[in-house]
Amino acid sequence: EVFEMGTQTADEDFPPPSDYDEEEQQQVEQMVDQGMDKTSGETATGAVEAKMVEEAKVLTAEEVEKELASETFSSFLNAASKKVERVLGSAVLADLLADYDGDTDGTERAASKASDGSKFISSRQVYECPHWTPTRDVTDLDWSPLHRELMLCSYHMPSSTTKLGEPKGSTAVKVISPDDTPSDSLTPRSLELQSDGLALVWNLAMPNRPEHVFTCGSPVTSTRFHPTESPLIIGGCQSGQVVVWDVRAGRMPVQKSSLTTTSSGNSKGHTYPICAMEIIEGGSGLVTGATDGRVNFWSLANLRDPAESMQLGDSVSCMAVAPESETLVCGDEMGNLYTIQSNQSTLGGGGGQRSKRKVSKLEPGETDGHFGMITALSTKTLKASARAGLTKGFLRGSGGLFLSAGVDWTVKMWGPAYTDKPLLSVVSHSYDYMSDVQWSPSHPTLMATASSNGTLGLWNFAQTLEEPITGSDGIVVEPDGGSGRGLNKIKWSSDGRRMLVASADRVHVLVLAEDVVRQKGDEDARMMNHISSRGLLDKE
Repeated sequence: EVFEMGTQTADEDFPPPSDYDEEEQQQVEQMVDQGMDKTSGETATGAVEAKMVEEAKVLTAEEVEKELASETFSSFLNAASKKVERVLGSAVLADLLADYDGDTDGTERAASKASDGSKFISSRQVYECPHWTPTRDVTDLDWSPLHRELMLCSYHMPSSTTKLGEPKGSTAVKVISPDDTPSDSLTPRSLELQSDGLALVWNLAMPNRPEHVFTCGSPVTSTRFHPTESPLIIGGCQSGQVVVWDVRAGRMPVQKSSLTTTSSGNSKGHTYPICAMEIIEGGSGLVTGATDGRVNFWSLANLRDPAESMQLGDSVSCMAVAPESETLVCGDEMGNLYTIQSNQSTLGGGGGQRSKRKVSKLEPGETDGHFGMITALSTKTLKASARAGLTKGFLRGSGGLFLSAGVDWTVKMWGPAYTDKPLLSVVSHSYDYMSDVQWSPSHPTLMATASSNGTLGLWNFAQTLEEPITGSDGIVVEPDGGSGRGLNKIKWSSDGRRMLVASADRVHVLVLAEDVVRQKGDEDARMMNHISSRGLLDKE
């Protein structure tokens, strides 16, 4: 596979050349025609040059400022500079998107310390924009399903705008497009840098400036690329609203969900912060969870009102979807786990109707579950064997295993098709809470963990269930190593070769070494044998 990069220059990106004055053009042609011999030709040329020098004008400081501030010049400079930056970043892009050729340099990597990541990471790049993101924290990450060089990051409100005693980001989103500021411009309008919500689309070729900038009246807590419409971005807000941005329509949202209530007094949408969002129904639906325990199912054709709604306990902190069965797994702030089995119905019904999906609560016992909030969940996205059957909405075998991470320092592996108890529980060696966990989308036994102490852990359960392959110290993500920044979120690319890692307002793109991501034999079977040998699975 070969990645080709090119730039496309539209006619409007550059101003048209100014036309010669007709009289001046006639004079030039007349002088050139009269220059029949060498001497007369030189005389004509000199006259033209003298005339041009004579007409050259030096702009005053005020005139320069006026020209630089003009909309025409600003638009031209923004478009032209972005194209130049893409070309200059082609080396970075080629490095991050390089396809593996089968060669390894394991001998050289083994000589390095594991904590610097050189043994497991072949390339890395930091993406940050100090002009827009200082004092903000990344809240969510996503890779574009249509353009593998694009990534999406949502950010919380700036810490400098938070005042004691005032509600944080609870203001409803009131303003939507049309907006006269294009999303691909870096120039902020008045007070726009202090806007509560922010979402940036990054291009791997441009580490120092985002491709698009979107703002919102409420902090953006969750975000996704639209699965089929590349110009659209979906966001979930702290106000409880779902918003949609369009790269063709400026920085502000073009659509927002309603906050109105029904005749019975119930709200159609969310009224508490949205904490999780996932694409479902093969790309035609959306599911969101809020901190009050409300779970809403939406049709992407109508994001003003939910198609279905249900209540799960008192809170929801995270969620994940099993792709084969569309079963939804939700965690809450008390360490409880719920499963919602899909009714395989189309999300096109009336707004706000009660869901008939089957809800179950896992009962792991008083000592085996999480103690405290579950921070992240991850289901497998690899296609499972056709022979694997469904039990309680989950596949039997490794395809039905999911992971959970919590503030109790642990990551747990679950197999609801077999038992409500966790199959495996691993504890952070540093006793820091785990902020995220993700199965690899291409390797059946590889998972990654993010810790609040700023380290990334990689586990291969086909090798061992006891220790991460990165060692007890993990991989220090921040370049300075001692910044004290914890990791917020991680996200694998669809091919499992790259990973987004968020630390405060910085986004790191890590390219994993081939020795890490390449499967070595039937590792899936070896992992299941390790789990079965502990007596944790019944015989199929």
